[in-house]
Amino acid sequence: MDIRSPRAVADLLLTAVPDLRDRLLEHRIRRAWREVVGADAARRAQPRAFTDGCLTVAVDNSPWLHELTLRGEELTRRLSERFNVVRSLRFVSGSIETEPAAGARVETPAPLDARAQREIDEAAGVIPDPAVAAAARRLLTKAWRGLPVIMVVTGLTGCAAAGGPTLAGDEQVPRRAAAADPRADAYYTYSVAQMHIQAGRFKEAVPLMRSAIKRDPNSAALWTQFAQVLVRADNVDEAVGAARRAVELAPDQTATRMTLAELLRAQRKYGEAEAELERAITLSPNSEEPYLMLARLQVEQKAYDRARSVLLRLAERQPRLAQAQFLLGRLAIETESWDEAITRLSAAVDLDPDHDGAWSALGAVYYEQKMWDRAIDAFRRVGALEPSNLRARYFLATAYMDAGRDAEAKSELERILRADPRSIDARVQLGFLYGRTKRFDEAISTLREAVNLEPKRPELFLYLGTAYYRAKQYDRAAETLQEGLGLDDKQKDLHFQLGVVYEKQARFNDAVGSFQRVISLDPKHAEAYNYVGYMYVERGQNLDEAIQLITKALDLEPENGYFIDSLGWAYYQQGRYPEALNELKRAVAKTKEPDPVIYEHLGDAFIKNGLDDDALAAWEKALQLDPDANGVKKKVDDLKDRQRRVKGGPKASQ
Repeated sequence: MDIRSPRAVADLLLTAVPDLRDRLLEHRIRRAWREVVGADAARRAQPRAFTDGCLTVAVDNSPWLHELTLRGEELTRRLSERFNVVRSLRFVSGSIETEPAAGARVETPAPLDARAQREIDEAAGVIPDPAVAAAARRLLTKAWRGLPVIMVVTGLTGCAAAGGPTLAGDEQVPRRAAAADPRADAYYTYSVAQMHIQAGRFKEAVPLMRSAIKRDPNSAALWTQFAQVLVRADNVDEAVGAARRAVELAPDQTATRMTLAELLRAQRKYGEAEAELERAITLSPNSEEPYLMLARLQVEQKAYDRARSVLLRLAERQPRLAQAQFLLGRLAIETESWDEAITRLSAAVDLDPDHDGAWSALGAVYYEQKMWDRAIDAFRRVGALEPSNLRARYFLATAYMDAGRDAEAKSELERILRADPRSIDARVQLGFLYGRTKRFDEAISTLREAVNLEPKRPELFLYLGTAYYRAKQYDRAAETLQEGLGLDDKQKDLHFQLGVVYEKQARFNDAVGSFQRVISLDPKHAEAYNYVGYMYVERGQNLDEAIQLITKALDLEPENGYFIDSLGWAYYQQGRYPEALNELKRAVAKTKEPDPVIYEHLGDAFIKNGLDDDALAAWEKALQLDPDANGVKKKVDDLKDRQRRVKGGPKASQ
């Protein structure tokens, strides 16, 4: 019988119909388009197709085509925050499509004349890629009537320069009646400049942009694009001048002021940048982009209260804008205002149940607050929205582990490894899971695979060495940790763990040397001070130095119950029994989880202070926590025997 693991219906569909994933994403992007890019842009631009991480967007006029092109990076970033599979945007001239009326008749166009055919050949001839040029001829022939040639060339040349164009078919050609642009020469030069820009040759694009502006000096869109090119060519000062000229030409355009603000921000002229963004908000009070940019600018300055105020203004203007609530939630995370973060992020997903970024952030907050089940629910929502989001699945597996749901954690981690066999994070977490359940051989094997995949990462040797240590294979642990230090001798965690291993191997001086190396790398490493001090105390030597080391650890972490236990035990070894008892009582109160060693120490201190009944209670608590502690069991039996002898009764062993 064929026994296989069940698969989600969504996974089966996406496997059976590979193209379905992109089509589903297109649908989600169209639904969220207005919210992501803003109302102004949404009126002028419309998503057309999504393929291999590239979203093609149709724009209905020349100025907006150029404006959105210059905002390409910003819009790509915003789309990527929302849909992390969007890696690039391609803007083409086209109409904003509406559904055709039922029964509408499609007219057959007349053949093109010789002049039109010649212009098409000339336009396509400027495209360097032969395949794209041939496609351009077909598309221009079909779209010629009423469509400015230069707009189609701009889109195609940009695609060609970027490499590997994907042309979805002639039926995607926009059909729009529009007059030819009277500044075609300027835009032709601009389109050639775009080829250099798309290829990252910004300095080569600068003279072409100057030429385009010379032909059309009153185009705010060209001046704005010129500013963007200049800043990428490392000429920020001239870029600011170009952006200021764009604002002079189009003082009522939000985009020009936002570009100027971004450049002023690059010059660290934050006050001027904020003033421009406030003017942009005044011009477009219902457009979210200037609010969001202003809030980001203030976050950069760590002016969190002012950033929150701006986002609250936006939320008041657009109470159903999920992105505003999402960013307020992210801001609350920055300030560790966890309750507000939960409130805001919950509001975001209520407004937009498909907002995977908000679900991810909400899951992270729940995880931070140790609300494991809610974190699991949030990360599962992200996985349902984005089945290929392996990072979300990793966080889901981690939440399962912390919730004690090991079987589900293992299933998720194995699923990640099936999708990405080279995933180091998933493999390391799976190794931790095996180690936690004391399946040390499997833990070692899994972590060894991680080391073999990336043998230059010292932290992987730490994980593997720790697994050997927990399996009591101390020689292999030491060898592995030393191998990691051979890659980077400044890894304090490797030195610390090596010191722990040396202590188990009874290599006392080597252990002390490792911990001292940790302290030299990190003078505030409290655990290293305590470890060396406690080692001295256990051996009954250098007790004054031991107390100094432990006191240093407590200066760094005054509420650490284990460090307090070390101090109390040092006092005990010095014969300072009343002080020892006080510290050990405090240690019991400060430790979050009861510790059998601390209760044993406390019992010893009670005995030395003549409090036999209290000592018996403390030792019995230690035995309850660790039934295999034979030394404590002997202390209990001896004390009971002594108490019986005092009362005239038989020994405990009789």
